[in-house]
Amino acid sequence: MARIICLANSYKHGGRCIAGIDPKSGNWIRPVPDTKDRAITPTMRLINGREPQILDVIEIPLEDYGPDEGCQPENRLLKPGIWKKVGRVAGPDLLKYCVDDNVILHNHRHYVLPEFFTRIRKSEWRSLQLVRNSNVSFNRAYKINQWRVSFQDGRRHILNLKLTDPDVSDRLKNDEKISHDCILAVSLATPWSPPGKPQPERCYKMVAGVIEL
Repeated sequence: MARIICLANSYKHGGRCIAGIDPKSGNWIRPVPDTKDRAITPTMRLINGREPQILDVIEIPLEDYGPDEGCQPENRLLKPGIWKKVGRVAGPDLLKYCVDDNVILHNHRHYVLPEFFTRIRKSEWRSLQLVRNSNVSFNRAYKINQWRVSFQDGRRHILNLKLTDPDVSDRLKNDEKISHDCILAVSLATPWSPPGKPQPERCYKMVAGVIEL
């Protein structure tokens, strides 16, 4: 059984991607099923019929290993069993897990090329990062009811990333205001290329969780 503070329950291929931090070690964990798309279904993740919420402390039956997909060392395979909510934390409790934002997941761009990971030690791989930013803005994407998150890293490079947090997306759709002062769970996706376009595969960054302060 692994215990995590849930920091992402985000859209993924019709299911969800769950990720969080082990409160004892401070290490990230991303539970993944043994399926092709790695999406977590409701049958797998619901706790007493309810979605795991950001800031919930949850226990999940996990193996000690998982498929790294060439860029995601935090992945651990799901085991059969029941998920449990065992507590909850407050937003400010996460500040101790926020790291230097001079570089967000390896570079200053909105993606990382897959071959980058072949040039560095696996111990240096990262696909999840928690950052605090007091100048976050949310903007409509080119697709209806999709949103992007804009902020500067610590070296003033502007990032404009896809938002995959369902709750915050729904609030934006309902014209609710979201605080500019947030903790962001930034995630790196597996390699992907738009269908029908002559573009190399890229690992795109996205904001998978938003915690207002």
